[in-house]
Amino acid sequence: MIKKIIVVLCILPMLSFAGSVKTGNPERERSTKENMTESVYKKFEKFQEMIADGKYQAAKDGLTALTARRLNGFEKAQVEQFLGWAESSLNNYSAAIKHIKNAIATNALTNRGHFSMMLQLSQMYAGQGQYDKALKALDDYYKVTDEIKDTTFYYEASLNAQLQRYSKALKALNKAIELEDKPHETWHKLRYSLYMLVKNYQKAAKEAEYLVSLKPNKKEYWDNLNQVYFTLKQDKKALAALDLTNLNGLLKSEKDILQYYKMIAYLGIPYKAAKILEKGLKDGVVKSEYKHWKTVGDLWYTANEMDKALNAFNRASKLASDGKIDLRRAFIYYDKQDWNKAISSLNSALEKGGIPEKKIGTSYLLMGMAYNELGKTNSAIQALQKALKYKNSRKNAQQMVEYLQAEQKRKAKIKEQEKMFAEQDKSEEES
Repeated sequence: MIKKIIVVLCILPMLSFAGSVKTGNPERERSTKENMTESVYKKFEKFQEMIADGKYQAAKDGLTALTARRLNGFEKAQVEQFLGWAESSLNNYSAAIKHIKNAIATNALTNRGHFSMMLQLSQMYAGQGQYDKALKALDDYYKVTDEIKDTTFYYEASLNAQLQRYSKALKALNKAIELEDKPHETWHKLRYSLYMLVKNYQKAAKEAEYLVSLKPNKKEYWDNLNQVYFTLKQDKKALAALDLTNLNGLLKSEKDILQYYKMIAYLGIPYKAAKILEKGLKDGVVKSEYKHWKTVGDLWYTANEMDKALNAFNRASKLASDGKIDLRRAFIYYDKQDWNKAISSLNSALEKGGIPEKKIGTSYLLMGMAYNELGKTNSAIQALQKALKYKNSRKNAQQMVEYLQAEQKRKAKIKEQEKMFAEQDKSEEES
């Protein structure tokens, strides 16, 4: 899921600009060539000090009183400009917008001040969430300014992003990035998000790669790279991104480790997946729970690492609420011909319960077979007689019981014959 784009709308005139492009617009002509008179200038110095000291209300009151005086066009524009700043500082944004529009309408400010006010107006609208009006004001600025900064194009991109006009946002953002003289991490981060939103995953991958090269220790960018590779079905690259994230020591949470091993398991590498998850459990990053140890055992089993699978299943058994995992252990021990541990695991499974009925019969059947391998015929028959109670194991259990009982009789008869022959030999020797 793409995270919501968060864009910071800055006060552009206060930024130190880097790259820019000339517009070729006709040179602007001011409505007046008048300057500020000395008496008005002295008052403005005081108002500037008030604003700098945070005395916005006092500055506003003084500037408002000044409007009653007879002012020339340039002075009126300056008063409106300062009133806009004062109202903005007092969070009176509607009033601030009105004063800034008035300052612009006079057309009396210098180019620097006039164009700055046009951008200020756009940002005032943006600060109120009126992004369409902010873009309209920005367009008006584009039509008259002689130069557009890279930061202004980024601002335009952010406005369009807020309005979910992602293609337009990308167009403006690409201009900003073309003009930047040094990488702006925030800009490239926004471009990655926009490419993802318009489903241009190839370009999103390139941007994610760039961000990783820019900030290799920032986990968010490795996550982005993994995400876009996975979206592009470039699974090997996605795994490589996760491997590098891990090598950089950035996979620190349980969520990270679980995502990592799942990706590896999904790609059919059970040995590596088991190793990653087991390490997470032993390091205490992943919570020691039944389901996690069972998963480790399943992965080792799939990788044909039976001893490692048993170790994991043994850990899972201690945390299990039923006997299902113990039954798994019993089958593995039986295959390894470790009869005593097979019997112990079967007893644990039956004691804990929670096993389907058809597997209970199988458990007793397997127990009987293990006892038989140990030469404990009576114990084997006792287990098999319990297996007779279950339909799915009855036939095999019956056959084995009959076989063992017949063997017991045969061995008893042989023993009896051996005893009889021994007595005859003894009698002959005595005579």
